[in-house]
Amino acid sequence: MASPVSTTIFHCPHALLGDGWARDCRITVDDDGMIAGIETDAQAAGATRLQGPVIPGMVNVHSHIHQRLIAGLTGYRAVGADSFWTWREQMYRAVGLLSPDELRTLATFAFMELIEGGYTVTGEFHYPHRLGGAEPVETATGLLEAADASGMALTLLPVWYRYSGFGRRAPADRQRPFVMTLDELSGLVGGLRDHVAGSSHRVGVAPHSLRAVEVSDLPELLSAIESGPVHLHISEQPAEVSECREHCGRTPIELLAEHVDLDRRWCLIHATHADDEELRVMARSDAVVGLCPTTEADLGDGLFPVRRFIDQGGRYAIGSDSNLVTDAASELRLLDWGQRLELNRRNVLCDEGEHLGRRLWTDAALAGADALDQPVGTLAVGRRADWVVLDSGHPLIEGLDADDQLDTLVLAGARDLVDQVWIAGRKQVDGGRHPGREPLAPALARLRRRLTRTA
Repeated sequence: MASPVSTTIFHCPHALLGDGWARDCRITVDDDGMIAGIETDAQAAGATRLQGPVIPGMVNVHSHIHQRLIAGLTGYRAVGADSFWTWREQMYRAVGLLSPDELRTLATFAFMELIEGGYTVTGEFHYPHRLGGAEPVETATGLLEAADASGMALTLLPVWYRYSGFGRRAPADRQRPFVMTLDELSGLVGGLRDHVAGSSHRVGVAPHSLRAVEVSDLPELLSAIESGPVHLHISEQPAEVSECREHCGRTPIELLAEHVDLDRRWCLIHATHADDEELRVMARSDAVVGLCPTTEADLGDGLFPVRRFIDQGGRYAIGSDSNLVTDAASELRLLDWGQRLELNRRNVLCDEGEHLGRRLWTDAALAGADALDQPVGTLAVGRRADWVVLDSGHPLIEGLDADDQLDTLVLAGARDLVDQVWIAGRKQVDGGRHPGREPLAPALARLRRRLTRTA
C-alpha cells in the first residue's frame, strides 16, 4: 500500500485565483510544494494562517544576475554621448573582476533581493561562462547553488555567444569568456538538465542575439536542444536594427522569423523597436515578449508598444535584466507609466471595468510561467505553491478591498507592502526581509568597493 501523501494546509482572507479574488481560501500543499487543493469560503481551523491578501509569485523572465554588481555605479557621464554601448563596456570590465566563488556569493544575495521584491522564479540569461578561467559547468552550477541557498526557483538559460557583431565579427577580448561552440553548449545543457532533475529548476537555452549568433545556425541549435525555453535578445537598440538591415537586408525580427518557426517555446527579450507588422508576427506566433522597463529606461533603449501588442493578441512578461531594480511592482509600474507618457492616457494596460494592478500582475505572471517552463503564474491545483502575502496592516492598505491593495502595491511604490514570500510552500521572506541576506552583506560591500577602486 502506498504511503499517504503528507500535506500542509494554509488559510488566507483573500487569494487571487485564476478567475479573480476568492474569500477565506484554504490551500492544501503537498510535500513536493505543489498545490493539491483549494477551498473557498472555508474555515481556518487547523491551518497555517496567512494574514494578508495572497497573490501568485511573480515570474522574472530575464536576469543577468552578475550586473547587480554595478547597480547605481554607472551614473557618471564621461566626455561624449553616453549610451547602451558605453554602459556595456563598464559592465564588461566589472564582470571580468569576478571569480566563480564571487559570482555565486553575488548571485545568492541578489536572488534574495529579488525574492523580497515578489519574484519566486527567475530566468537567468547566463553568459559569463569562463570567469577566471573556470569551465562553463562551474559557473553554471554555481548559479544553481546560489538559487538553492536563496530559495529561488531558477530556469537557467546558458547563452550561445560566438561573435561581436553582424557579419561574424570576431569577439572582442572581453567577450571571449562568453564564447562556446555548439557542441560545448549542448553538452552543458544536457549535463545541467541531469543535475536539476527532480528539483524546481529548469534548463533552457539562449542564443544571445542575432549579432552574437549567426541566424542561419539557429536551426542546428534547435535540433541539438530539442525541448525547453529559447530566449533571445532582439531589436533592443536602434543601432542593432540599422546594422542588421545593412548586413542582412532585414530587421532582426524579420530575419529571425524567416529562419525559425516561432512558437510558445520562444521568449523574445526587449523587441523594443518592432513595427506593426513585426508585432503581428510575434503575436501570431504566441511567443512571449520579455520586457524589462527599468533597465530599458536606464539604458535609453526606448518604449515597446505594449498596448498595440496586446490588441494584436500578444503576450508579455517582465524581467529585472540588469538588476538595477529588484522588485516586480516597479517593473509593472514603469511598464504602464511609459505607455501613459507615450499615449497621453492613464491606465493604458487594462481594459474598461478592470483594476490595473490585477491585470498587470496576472498577465505578466502567466506569460512568464510559460516562457520559463515553470508550473507557476496562478494559484491553482497542480501549480507550485509560490505566492506573495501583502501586509494588510500597512497604513496604505489597511481596511481596503483586495483589488485596492494590489493596485497600491503596483502603483504606490511601497515595497514594504510585501510581508511574506513563499516558494514551493516554504517561507523565504518574513516581515519583508530574507533572513539570509544580512550575513552576505559584508562580502557584497567588499566587491563593490573593489570595483570602484579599479575604475
